[in-house]
Amino acid sequence: MNKKILNATNSAIGNISFKSKLEASVYKTLVEHGFSPQYESQRFVLWKGSKINDIYYTKGSDGHLKADNSKIRDITYTPDFIFKVDNYVIIIEVKGYENDVFPIKKKLFIDLLGTMNNINSVSGEPLYKYFEIFSKRQLLEAIDEINKLKNDRKDW
Repeated sequence: MNKKILNATNSAIGNISFKSKLEASVYKTLVEHGFSPQYESQRFVLWKGSKINDIYYTKGSDGHLKADNSKIRDITYTPDFIFKVDNYVIIIEVKGYENDVFPIKKKLFIDLLGTMNNINSVSGEPLYKYFEIFSKRQLLEAIDEINKLKNDRKDW
């Protein structure tokens, strides 16, 4: 699980614990508008890690160089909210303060969604839409855009 969000206050609605009041507010608003958002329910692998041998050398516990054969961990991303609307998978990321890693992960994630949408547009699987929300006003704008999607793909 990620570390505490800078300047955020934990909040709960029912049995769901949110990392910020803004996330709780977004969840409540989405439910009020008839959506069924899941909070941090799906993790995406942005880059698959691997185990390498005899390539990487670093400082050992005694201060001398030693081979580091440990596994390089996956780079993953877990969006705040995900839910389905007709033939779309809606992903909402709630942002207050961005950490130093988020801009890179966001670029990798958007690239992954583009690749998945290219495949899904041919196979007929749901397409992904990603919304980055910083305020209640932006959330309401996103809800309007999501509602417009309901009429976009009636041929499905």
